[in-house]
Amino acid sequence: MPPDFLVHEVRRGTPRRITFRPLRDDDLPLMHRWLNDPDVVQWWEGVDVSWPAVVGRYGSGRSGPIEHWVALLEGDPCGWAQCYCAADVAEEEAYHWHVHLELRKTGGIDYLVGEPARRNRGTGSAMIRAFVRDVVFARHPEWAFAAAGPFEANLASWRALENAGFRRRAVVDDEDGSCVLMVASRDEFQG
Repeated sequence: MPPDFLVHEVRRGTPRRITFRPLRDDDLPLMHRWLNDPDVVQWWEGVDVSWPAVVGRYGSGRSGPIEHWVALLEGDPCGWAQCYCAADVAEEEAYHWHVHLELRKTGGIDYLVGEPARRNRGTGSAMIRAFVRDVVFARHPEWAFAAAGPFEANLASWRALENAGFRRRAVVDDEDGSCVLMVASRDEFQG
């Protein structure tokens, strides 16, 4: 496994390590808290974040093609990320990713910096970079691209992607608003 990624926090200037582990059932109270934070809820597209919904969507009884991970900063949970083959998630077809990418060769990602104290400090970009390097591309050699589609109005999210090495590919419309399709290629990312 590659070495841990170092997060250089802007305000502290101290390098800190970020790693990932699969989401476990004992993480569900933390996920529930994070998903119910008002700064997260505003971008979560009206998804049900009640306790039963969080258990059903993220608990060990879930089914489906999506991998869920907890980001650890120096061993402490600070965020969450997921990845999936874009061809296996009907949502990405509806968002017209297929016009811009070959879905079978694309790993879709979603993420959040859960701990408010970690936001706006470079943690999001470092978390995304490390996740794409250590999980998305390392565990899925068939994926040539990693992609995300945050709302265009969610400036912090797509700027974090830019700072992590993603490039803006397109603006696509969603029933809830315009989204920015951000893409990182394996070759550019690892080169």
